[in-house]
Amino acid sequence: MIRNLLAGIAAGLVSLVMLISATTGVVWMQFLLVVATPLPIYLVGLALGWKIAIAAALTGTLAFAALAGPMPALLAAATHFAPPVLLTYLAMLNRPVQAPDGTTAVEWYPVGRLVLWCAAIGAILSIALMTRLGADGDGTEKLVRSLVEQVVAQQPSGEEVPEEHIAAMTRILSALLPVMSGVGMTAIIAFQLWLAGYVAHATGNLQRPWPEIAAMTFPPGASLVLVVCILLSMVLKDLPGSAASAAFGAFFLAFIMLGLAVIHYVTRNNPWRLALLWAVYFGLIMFSTGFSVLIALIGITEPISPLRRDFMRPPPKGPTPPD
Repeated sequence: MIRNLLAGIAAGLVSLVMLISATTGVVWMQFLLVVATPLPIYLVGLALGWKIAIAAALTGTLAFAALAGPMPALLAAATHFAPPVLLTYLAMLNRPVQAPDGTTAVEWYPVGRLVLWCAAIGAILSIALMTRLGADGDGTEKLVRSLVEQVVAQQPSGEEVPEEHIAAMTRILSALLPVMSGVGMTAIIAFQLWLAGYVAHATGNLQRPWPEIAAMTFPPGASLVLVVCILLSMVLKDLPGSAASAAFGAFFLAFIMLGLAVIHYVTRNNPWRLALLWAVYFGLIMFSTGFSVLIALIGITEPISPLRRDFMRPPPKGPTPPD
């Protein structure tokens, strides 16, 4: 136990060092360090248990408070140290179930629910960001306009861009920022959890079996959250509207992941599987907006679509891990 606790303390200190290092250097390196900051906590949580993850998170928070003060430490705890604790706790949840042959098996927390939790955390962090930028939207527009002007100033042509064009780009990007924030936050959190789980599994330290990601499902009624977010984002203005848009972006990405899981599942044993998957991901990258809606609809409408996965019989065997 002492050895595990020391490992948790070390993980918390490593996370803190990466977070502090992210304040200097080139932009892309800062981004990578910010994304990597929670990984040590994820790793000890998945390998040694969520209590060790708590020890790591507390170590990072207290050490950061000693260096920078209580408010920055609380902010770091909310954004970098607390999510790994919650997600590793959920990932380790399990219960005994009676198998059809009469034996007792272990049922682990479903991966689909973990994805929804990633979306929920991403939505909360995005809403906090919108609150930070300003309830009336002025802070958001000022930030976006500053970024647009910087991009325009770096254009090699040297031609002056009309003010109305800059204003139009600012309005469009300001409207999209909450959605993009929700998508980005959720993508980062889900990637962190997947990467930590993959590393723990590859090293033989993952406490639970590697889940069959292609077979993940969402609870009934999960799509209603997406519908409510869309309606609220259309009705509400200012900060409440931005919050609804951020939540929509977070859960929209969750359903994109579900749609991709459906595609991965139903194309198993298909000789054209590799080409089909390449085409799907190419379309998702090149035609992101329209194609992402199509992928999300595949996940939303799976119960009534021709691509419905049949869980009544064992799925075809595929490569593990991951799918």
